[in-house]
Amino acid sequence: MVWSDPRIIELSREFVPVAEEVHFLYPESARALARLKDDPGHLLFKRYSESVPEADWNATGTKQGIYMFGPDGEYLEGLHAASGHAGRLVRRLERALVRWRELAKVKSYANAPVPRGDAVAPPDVASAPLALIVYLRDLPRTAGDDSGRRFNAADARNGMWINFMNWAWNQNWLTLADPTALVPEGREPQAVAPAVVERICRRALVDNVRGQNPAWRADAVEEAELSMAVIATKGHLRTIEYRGHARMKTATQRYEPRLYGQAVWNTQQERFESFDLISIGEREGAARFNQRDEDRGPAPLGIAIGLFRPN
Repeated sequence: MVWSDPRIIELSREFVPVAEEVHFLYPESARALARLKDDPGHLLFKRYSESVPEADWNATGTKQGIYMFGPDGEYLEGLHAASGHAGRLVRRLERALVRWRELAKVKSYANAPVPRGDAVAPPDVASAPLALIVYLRDLPRTAGDDSGRRFNAADARNGMWINFMNWAWNQNWLTLADPTALVPEGREPQAVAPAVVERICRRALVDNVRGQNPAWRADAVEEAELSMAVIATKGHLRTIEYRGHARMKTATQRYEPRLYGQAVWNTQQERFESFDLISIGEREGAARFNQRDEDRGPAPLGIAIGLFRPN
């Protein structure tokens, strides 16, 4: 997140900022706990959460918030729900720094560079035959059109989220069981199997730029076509071009994009060396949690789907 208050910026320099979907670190359901029982991230956050004062911990609800803790999960400060009040956060950051300096002396912690880790994905994504990463972004509108801003002028005057007002983006995952479904046989253009195109449309071409939006229902996909053709061959590498269009529509939402992409398929190793598919079109409406109540459009939405590879 981006804060414009200079006190928060200055205080935050002494922390390593990390963003995570906390539900996956400290879930409530028995099924999720069983899956993450020995996960290091879960154990770290569990140690921290068990030290949070009861008044600051939303025991039965969401765990999203702002948390400050030490290398071994030591409690420094935190608030179970993100606060939009800069002064409130400043006070917690200041208390966290005092506790951190005391903790560092007791445990002989020393500052050291934070090692760069590999990009990680959820287990079901990492193990998929084809894992794709999906980026979603609001696109520029006509000059003078402020309707795409996430926050209004009053928020700006209060110094909140200034750098978030002109754009917003989000990220998703998409997996496919059979990569060859996106590889044509021969050089003639072919249609991608309807089930594959429908999966892409329903799961990836959703408007969750600013919040959460469920996958499209099957009956919401009114059109979904994607063609593929080999446009170049070099040794074991085939360059594939994709073209198509789609229309998803319900009583409350609509998205009508055109699709274009290219990929490089390695025939010897039977894998994609690269994969890029772009979806650009007009979206309209709102879902329950996608933060579009004040921005129903119509407005342009761009989605980029690329090959996931750990760093």
